[in-house]
Amino acid sequence: MVNFFLIFLILFGLSGCITAEEKSFVSKEANNDETKTVLSQNKFKNSVEEYQFIQWKCYKYPWLIKSKELISTVGYFPEFKKFDQNNQIGMLLIKNKKLAIYSQKGVQHYWDWGGKNFNNYQLIIHPSGKGWFYDFENAKSNELKSPKETYDCKPLNTTFITINDMDNIIKKLHYVPNFDRRDFKNILQIHLQKCFKINFPTTKILKDYPTVTLQIFTNKDGVINKTNFLNKKKYEDDINYKIIADIASKSVMNCSHLPIHQKKMGLYKSFLMDFNPKFILEK
Repeated sequence: MVNFFLIFLILFGLSGCITAEEKSFVSKEANNDETKTVLSQNKFKNSVEEYQFIQWKCYKYPWLIKSKELISTVGYFPEFKKFDQNNQIGMLLIKNKKLAIYSQKGVQHYWDWGGKNFNNYQLIIHPSGKGWFYDFENAKSNELKSPKETYDCKPLNTTFITINDMDNIIKKLHYVPNFDRRDFKNILQIHLQKCFKINFPTTKILKDYPTVTLQIFTNKDGVINKTNFLNKKKYEDDINYKIIADIASKSVMNCSHLPIHQKKMGLYKSFLMDFNPKFILEK
């Protein structure tokens, strides 16, 4: 009889444990709409993976036959806005990566680089694929120069460059003439929007997709150390706004490796940034 009573107590205790677990599970299910939207800190990615790069590959151009010797890869980053009216951020890969100023004049594509004003060297590519390299390093003012080399450049295509591979390129932008505060803010905006996008859940059901404005604070080294929601009332009253604001804030804090030279970060001790989640509606 005693043994039977002990077995009964053990079984009762076990059933109690199972019931407690089931209640916990039910509680989570009841709040499923909220728990779906809460992402733990360790799930947030902490780096931008890649940027678009439209490139041309240029090969040695002999007189008789076309060569397969690759001389240079050139291109530009279409995600960044134009600066100084017509110019965009470009890059050359010869022996190493070099920052260049890219522009298009008529049907021809131009890359300028080298020297204090980025005008020591120039590469021009015609739609036919023919390319010309010019060396103006020791040229006199208004001196006409003939191409130093001629290339056979393959048609353009779009590839991707990782942030680590282009980090030094972007940090050299503070040497570029006429690249001002507005242009640097565009760099920050593209970078932080990418952080926001790669951390946004793919299976999210929202009734609305409000844009959230964050105030972002950086320290003297240019690292983000704090964010602030401007519309605190909406954050407290609107669940959709709160979801997006939390994701934006955590994404920014975990993606604070800002691709701007430290000399320019003093301009951005505090700045405003809009985060629009409607990209998830795009096909």
